[in-house]
Amino acid sequence: MQKSAKDILIGALQETWGIDPAYSTVDLDQVPIDNLLNKASSSSLFAPKQIIKVKGVMKLREGEGRKLAAYFEKPNPDTVLVFLGGYLDRNDRKKKVFRVLEAGAEIVDLVPLSENQTKIWFRKQLSNKEISIEEEALEALIELQGTDLGRLHSEIEKLILFAGGHKKVSLQMVNDLTGNFREHTIFDFLNAVLVQDQIKALRLSHELTRQPAELLSMVTLLARRIRTLIQIQELSTSMGLSEMARQIGASPYFLKRLLQPAKRFRRQTLINAIDRLGKIDDCIKNSSLDSQILMEMLVWDLTRTSGEGRSTAR
Repeated sequence: MQKSAKDILIGALQETWGIDPAYSTVDLDQVPIDNLLNKASSSSLFAPKQIIKVKGVMKLREGEGRKLAAYFEKPNPDTVLVFLGGYLDRNDRKKKVFRVLEAGAEIVDLVPLSENQTKIWFRKQLSNKEISIEEEALEALIELQGTDLGRLHSEIEKLILFAGGHKKVSLQMVNDLTGNFREHTIFDFLNAVLVQDQIKALRLSHELTRQPAELLSMVTLLARRIRTLIQIQELSTSMGLSEMARQIGASPYFLKRLLQPAKRFRRQTLINAIDRLGKIDDCIKNSSLDSQILMEMLVWDLTRTSGEGRSTAR
């Protein structure tokens, strides 16, 4: 989404200016605010106009925010600053630096596409190349990559090359591509957890999480699958499969495979699992050595054949 918005902005500026601007990035986590403002106030050596993408703006202290506010009072007309704020909650929007941005810049909320909107977009991109995709394969990709259009665009390019002369992308192609041609994929792990095959789930958890990035993907996908199970538990008492699918934003075929697993787990077990996955996510991002151990403990609990799990969150 961010990449698409950036491309649209640059295209609009190029059309308005009639030239190609210089483009650079400044991370305020690593560069003082004074360096950014000096760069913004100066003309680029490579083009008469410049665009600077700015990261880390929400971490500015009050004094640094005042310097930014002073620049906004007399900005360089040949420079466009694009601030990437990331996800902002209610507390972020109360910060003084956010009020500075509101006063001196235009705030644009990039709302992620829903899963259904993402699927429509994805199918259209493949259709432009005269390629279709199986519903189950598309479900797997969305579950793995989320709805970030930048990541999905990269997957489209790889799938087109991987598909070769085939005109339809299959689930096996997705598994082969995302699994980097390994014997097992993360979807094998998810299925093992859902059917409570404890030995296989623990073995795959160990096999697939040797790198922090892989463990993070596993945490993300397992959390998404568990949230879907919770939604099914909440809606299945009052809705049929088709209506549930519309409500959740998934295909009936995909949900049908999750009906039995949704009955297998206690609701509190799933809620506790979401809480524990959040803590594992924090451990991964803080480079804690406990993350893989905590993941294996969670897998152990979820795959206990009694389906009861432990009643306390870790």
